[in-house]
Amino acid sequence: MIIKRLEYGLLLVAALVFHIFIVDYISFWILAFLVMLPLISMLSTTLAMRGVTAELIIKNASIQKNEELPIQLKVYNKFFFLACRVRVKLAIRNELLQQEQTRTFFITASHSGQTVEQIFSSQYCGMLSCSIAELRIYDALGLFSFRKNTDSSYFIAVLPSVYPLMAINSTILQDVLKNVPSIIVKGNDPSEIIEIRDYRDGDQHARIHWKLSAKYNQLMVKDFGDPISYDVLMMFDLNGTSNEQLSGLLDAVYSISDFLLNNQIAYEIEWYDSIHERLVHTSIAKKNDMGLALETILLNSRFQKQPWVLKNCDNGDGHNSYSVVLYLCSEITSNSIALIHKRMAGSKISILLVTDTPSTITDLTVIDVRNIKESLSNLVI
Repeated sequence: MIIKRLEYGLLLVAALVFHIFIVDYISFWILAFLVMLPLISMLSTTLAMRGVTAELIIKNASIQKNEELPIQLKVYNKFFFLACRVRVKLAIRNELLQQEQTRTFFITASHSGQTVEQIFSSQYCGMLSCSIAELRIYDALGLFSFRKNTDSSYFIAVLPSVYPLMAINSTILQDVLKNVPSIIVKGNDPSEIIEIRDYRDGDQHARIHWKLSAKYNQLMVKDFGDPISYDVLMMFDLNGTSNEQLSGLLDAVYSISDFLLNNQIAYEIEWYDSIHERLVHTSIAKKNDMGLALETILLNSRFQKQPWVLKNCDNGDGHNSYSVVLYLCSEITSNSIALIHKRMAGSKISILLVTDTPSTITDLTVIDVRNIKESLSNLVI
């Protein structure tokens, strides 16, 4: 824009000098035209700005790490006779890592519309906030620009990777599998309907589903599940010092969660909401529960220097007692290990350290983020 203004200034000075030395109608109208041209351009651009719109088009609500994400940017001008040039700044921010990338595009806003597609991918998990950070309209001469507000934005979850836990054969999880009622075992909890089937002799009349029976013209019976018992608590602190550690820690959380659910083990998770500065305690009985919890975690979690979950575990807030407690973090001290054993006394505790540096502490299991797939596949807790 500065170059355009200098060019216009030089042209105006040349026209003025021409009019001074050659005083006639031609030189006058040339000078008058050049003086009025910026005003005409500014007025037409102001009008065009009212018709310019920009929007993002993103079809994916979630992607895996390193998966390609097509992002379409469409610019449209409802005035067919006032095409103008616009600059659009696209901002992509990872809310978990607090890192932002920007990309700038120059597009002609015409009545037919112009669409630009960009391919983006992230090697780290987190919640991506994709928005139009700036929409600026330029006049045809490049002398003026006007900024227009826009609220086009999307959130895309970059999900952690799920690695199979092949070697989990410890007595801890064996005990859980024996003692915790399965979420698909038939029982007497009316809040958990696990099956609707045809009536059989001996079924209780109180369990007949009358609406479906009337619909299908035959008796249908509801089978209830056992009351869900949450005997496992998984806590984690996002206190890693690198993007790899934070992303690897969530990989471990997600992989262990997937293992528990695949074995019909209902459990609870506890994590620190950095945005609202509070501990969050969530019950997980189905994969959909973990999916919803994960979106909230990715959106409201940030890197934390203090292990807030560990400091506040079992601090008298009415938590249940658990047979198994899993605690995941990227940094821990011997004092912190003593603290969790004291506050969660009576539970079988496994501490998983997700890191890329060796640890001299022996009372824990190290998950190497540089080779996380192998570490998790050989995990024994």
